[in-house]
Amino acid sequence: MGRARKGRRRRTPKFKRKSQQSSKLSEGVPPKIMNGDESAEAEETDRLLLSSLRYWEVERDLIEERLGARSR
Repeated sequence: MGRARKGRRRRTPKFKRKSQQSSKLSEGVPPKIMNGDESAEAEETDRLLLSSLRYWEVERDLIEERLGARSR
């Protein structure tokens, strides 16, 4: 006669099941829309970040110049 089925089913690991579920949930989430105040805050943050990066770039250049002058 035919082959008897084994009692075990093929199962996906728990971590794969969770990632599949979370990806399905994220598909239905609409993108966050910022109002005028939040976009102004984001611009201010961006300007502050760029300003601080420029400052530290200048500081790094000064330190490198001083170290170069010392080693001569």
